[in-house]
Amino acid sequence: MRIIKEDSDFGKCYFIGDKECYLGITFGGNDDLYWSIHSKNRTEDNDPKEDSITITKENYALYSLFDKLYDDIKEINIFDEYKENKEKYRLYNHSNYHELFDEENKTITWYSDETAHEVANYLKIKKEDDSYRLDFHIQEYKEGYDMDFNSLFYIPIRFRNSGSRYDPFNIVFMKMYGKLRDIEDAYEYGHQIHMEEYLYQKEKTLVKKKAG
Repeated sequence: MRIIKEDSDFGKCYFIGDKECYLGITFGGNDDLYWSIHSKNRTEDNDPKEDSITITKENYALYSLFDKLYDDIKEINIFDEYKENKEKYRLYNHSNYHELFDEENKTITWYSDETAHEVANYLKIKKEDDSYRLDFHIQEYKEGYDMDFNSLFYIPIRFRNSGSRYDPFNIVFMKMYGKLRDIEDAYEYGHQIHMEEYLYQKEKTLVKKKAG
């Protein structure tokens, strides 16, 4: 799984995956964060309502960032400067926390801040045994609502840094974005292989041999 970094007028853009399917993480000129999935499955003749990508231990530093994101939302670790009353989120569903985090199913759900909840695209981040599965969904058209922005080739999710329905959890996603600059592409020459990456590749090779 490659990580390509590009500069824009507003900050770094990150593209995670391969030419068949990749995750884009960008910072917009409106000071909001965007995640999007781009897939060759999406064409003029095939416009699916969902798409997914899986983050594995193939790049352990990247996997660890998703681990940190998941744990920070689960444990409600938002601010570094001071401690706050975390129970207000769990007891009173502050910031729509019960929708945002489903402990039983180990899932984070974020409805895009682009438009109304009823028609917004939404993202589910599912914690699995050794990976994180990211599912992007487009909702059905509903009369009377402005639909979320969509393209034939990608599904975007907006994280507002002002006025999000999940505020202040947008901060957790912004902190992750900031840490992406330090993540190496595991395929670049000179990348130091982590033990978890070695074990992942070894297991993958064994699975291929058994299948063959």
